[in-house]
Amino acid sequence: MSPKSILPFLVLILSAFVSQAQYTEKINSNRPGTSQGAYSVGTNVLQAEGGFGFGKEKHNLLNTKTNFFNFDYSARYGLLIEQLEIRLDGRLRSDGVRQTIGSSEEKTTRTNFEYNTLGAKYLIFDPYKNPKKDSVNLNSWKAQHRFKWKTLIPAVSAYIGVNYVTKDNPFTFPEDEAISPKVVIMTQNNWTTSRIGNWVLVTNFIIDKVTTEMPLYGWIITSTHTINDKWAVFGEYQGQKSDFYSDDILRVGGAYLWDKNLQLDAHIATNFKDTPSIFNFSFGGSYRFDWHTKDEIIEQPGLEGGVKEKEEEEEILDEEKKDIDSYEYEEDETDSLKQGKIPMINDFEDEDFRQALEQDLDERRTAERLERERIESEKQAKKDEKKSRKEERKRAKREAKEAKEAEKALIKAEKERQKMIEDIDSELDKMEAPQDVDQELEQIEKELEDLEKEIESEQPSKPVETEAKPIPEEDIDIDKAYEEMKKQEEKRRKKEEKARKEEEKRREKEEKMRLKEEQKKQKEKEKEEKKKDQKKDDNGN
Repeated sequence: MSPKSILPFLVLILSAFVSQAQYTEKINSNRPGTSQGAYSVGTNVLQAEGGFGFGKEKHNLLNTKTNFFNFDYSARYGLLIEQLEIRLDGRLRSDGVRQTIGSSEEKTTRTNFEYNTLGAKYLIFDPYKNPKKDSVNLNSWKAQHRFKWKTLIPAVSAYIGVNYVTKDNPFTFPEDEAISPKVVIMTQNNWTTSRIGNWVLVTNFIIDKVTTEMPLYGWIITSTHTINDKWAVFGEYQGQKSDFYSDDILRVGGAYLWDKNLQLDAHIATNFKDTPSIFNFSFGGSYRFDWHTKDEIIEQPGLEGGVKEKEEEEEILDEEKKDIDSYEYEEDETDSLKQGKIPMINDFEDEDFRQALEQDLDERRTAERLERERIESEKQAKKDEKKSRKEERKRAKREAKEAKEAEKALIKAEKERQKMIEDIDSELDKMEAPQDVDQELEQIEKELEDLEKEIESEQPSKPVETEAKPIPEEDIDIDKAYEEMKKQEEKRRKKEEKARKEEEKRREKEEKMRLKEEQKKQKEKEKEEKKKDQKKDDNGN
């Protein structure tokens, strides 16, 4: 079978399935995540999606640091039928790599396409294909808010594509084939609730390059939440396993709907390993060229219907809505209260019967009004109680915080007081060292005794023998005797001066010791007074 005949054959096979239109009034983009949704863009719709990314990679084993820039692009076109979409995906990347080898650093750059893939996606199963069967009773609150188990069944699509890789591409393994297949199975759940808003869950199961030596198996799980008509946020987890490269990547970001054909988005991505570690920031957008004019409804084989114009389909929907409304009122067609009408009374019936009916109607309306007022009052009471509990929690939290701060202040004051007492005690301990003073005094007394003994030893205990035995006059040298006497007098004077200084030093030491004793007594007295004041404060508290 030639490649040109594959596409019509594929369309012929897929057209046997039953599904509803894929076209939406607002743009339906796969960005900012990397997963593919299950639904196509619709026939005659060309949608361009792309974005710029900046990031860093660090490989601890190879000792490399990489700054990279990439441009992601995607072109989607709805072909022939609503369920079919062809698409081209690719990424251009440029790296600046710095590798440290010993004490030197090498810098290299590389630029090429990471991948280019051309393929087709088809919606196999759509759980929302019967809107009339799945209609909700708009007059029943319970029917509108109850959980519907059918919403757990996802829409399922299949994607078949072909990869093209250039020769000597630095972003693939050397033996990678230039052309290889890619298969993706996609599921999508849409949940619309009044309590938690609109949510979309998309999963992709990927088998890529299965004919090469290093096939890749991957999966992507994306959850999107619509905040309002303009803003949406998403979180995504991607995992892939391959002999060439395996990783787990987490992405978070958001999107802004500029108008029905333009969407802007941004996200950040990171992984959980260091061979390499990745951090990436990306921003971009999606734009739709809308040439869609008809909504196709494909009937089962053998049934007529074909293509319906929008106006004809709106008329059919209006008729179905009227049928549903009439069906709802057939259950209680005699209940004029639910229908909001005044009951029809036969003119031939008497006035008492009419008054009884009107009284019954008034009583029922009054009972319903009172019930509504009771429900509103209970809601208001619950709100007031919740508010009072919240204020009570805030007050208790504030009082606990103030008590904790007061306790901290008391502990701090007590620590400062204890430190001051310890400082005073250390000073008193220093002053209470009398051993050094006593030793100094004993030393001074010993020196004085030695000095007195020396003076006494130099003074003659008996009269000088020269007086008793006069020396002949011719043997006395008057000058020499005078000099000797002068020396003795000078020596005696010096000893007396020394003794006097020692005595003054001893008195100064005694005076100093006395002053220290007085200071010690004064500080002990102050310490006692502080202790008394502290006891009074403790008793007062």
